[in-house]
Amino acid sequence: MNHPENIPSDTGSEGASLQSDAAASLTTDPVANTHNVDAAPEVLIPIKTTWLHPTSLFFDLISHSRELIVPIAIAVFGATTGNSTSLFFGLAIFIPAFLSSAFRYFTLRYKIDNGELVVKKGLIFRRIRTVPIHRIQNVDLLQNPLHRLFRVAEVKIETASGTEPEAVLRVLSLKKFNELREQIFLREPTTNSAIPLPASAAPFQPQRTVPEITPGQSLVAIPTSWLIKAGIASNRGLLFLGMATGAWWQFKLERFINLEDVKETLPSLDGTLRNTLLIIALAIAILALLRVASVVWFILRFHGYQLQLCGEDLRISCGLFTKITATVPRNRIQFISIHRPLFLQWMGLASIRIETAGGGGMSGQDKSNSRRWFVPVLAEQGVADLIQQLRTGIEWQEASMDWKPLSQDIGRRLRRGAIVRSVVLAGIGQFFSPPWGWVAGIVALPLLLLWAAKKSRALRYARTEQFVVFRSGVLTPKISLTFWDKVQTVSIAQTPFDKRWKMKTLQIDTAAAGPAEHAIRVRYLDPAFAKHEFKFISGEAAKYEPDFG
Repeated sequence: MNHPENIPSDTGSEGASLQSDAAASLTTDPVANTHNVDAAPEVLIPIKTTWLHPTSLFFDLISHSRELIVPIAIAVFGATTGNSTSLFFGLAIFIPAFLSSAFRYFTLRYKIDNGELVVKKGLIFRRIRTVPIHRIQNVDLLQNPLHRLFRVAEVKIETASGTEPEAVLRVLSLKKFNELREQIFLREPTTNSAIPLPASAAPFQPQRTVPEITPGQSLVAIPTSWLIKAGIASNRGLLFLGMATGAWWQFKLERFINLEDVKETLPSLDGTLRNTLLIIALAIAILALLRVASVVWFILRFHGYQLQLCGEDLRISCGLFTKITATVPRNRIQFISIHRPLFLQWMGLASIRIETAGGGGMSGQDKSNSRRWFVPVLAEQGVADLIQQLRTGIEWQEASMDWKPLSQDIGRRLRRGAIVRSVVLAGIGQFFSPPWGWVAGIVALPLLLLWAAKKSRALRYARTEQFVVFRSGVLTPKISLTFWDKVQTVSIAQTPFDKRWKMKTLQIDTAAAGPAEHAIRVRYLDPAFAKHEFKFISGEAAKYEPDFG
């Protein structure tokens, strides 16, 4: 039974956030050439009512190609065979879809006026969406090879709502995209009626000065060799395995492979040994193909990866065939997570993921590039410097972190759990494979005890004057941090097992969730210490005004 003790601690200073936005500078090209922040206009220049690019109709149809494949195929088949019924049936489905795309193109307009982005669409059922410019967090660009051929792009505009993009403009010319992005991010600083922060909530000033980064300078450039290593360490090839398995069963490909012929190619051995060698060879081949597929995925997705700091915006650009350009304002970052899979550790590499309040509506490629795969692979010696560039004034010294103690009984509890799992495994083994199935539990016991020891040492929690940190993971160690002005809720929970061991769990949440695949959920704390940290963190977070961005 859980006993939560929650208080909302909505945090952050919107006034400071907007002033930070006003300092941002934008590129005139999606991936290069930056404006100087000093050249920003003093007054926001309105963008008059604008249509989408004429090729929008074409790309809208392509975006719905999956739904249109069947009617198009039927229509083509009918036309080639002279079957007027099939031709009529296919056209009866295709023509309404075409008219729908045309209707969207001719009725969608957007403009910027009085500090707001206004998107209008529809004729009979008119819909007008107004988005305050200072609420826009991300303006992302997607370019596949066809987009680049026509020099256009699909644009997604997000706020902190996290449900879906506020506007999807499919498609804009690169010139219109740059004009829109400049007007969104190159804006005059605004003020609000926010009450001033107390002196104790002033930004922490680091003792060590971080080297100045000029606007537009590259922070990270990933060479292909790093992408190959990241692909080898990744399991992204499982996606291709699922596709291949589906194709195998769908098209009955087993009829083209005769296993008996394959066995004959093996040395003249007895049947059991021959089958064993065949299974081992197939397993090695599948593992090799999975790694090759993962490498291919990383190269296709992150080829030419660049992370730039343009004013107060982080600009990501990458992709071999489909080009992604994403903008992430630094002051919108809610959560930073450092992932170190064992294979990457051996090669001195790591990856960094972030979470922002927006981005919930992004799917697939867009989200994985700019949030989940913020920096897919990075040299270990560059992690600290990059973390310090993601937040102004942060001092990141992981090695000297003051880690807080967990319960003294954590080791005993985890060892007890390992023994119980071993006994259960022995019982299952004995049930399915008597009389020696119980040996599986005995063999697994040392490994489970080792895992328990590693886990007890891996779990750590710390806090500084500016942020709170959580570390966990055995095979894939993860370290995540969030800032006092981004904390939304703090809670304490206790399960029946926690109560039995006199422990509690401390959880800290922000307005973002998901892409980092790590949460600050500190288990195995002494109840008194958990309550103390609960009060302290709640008090620190309460010093800041609500800021969902």
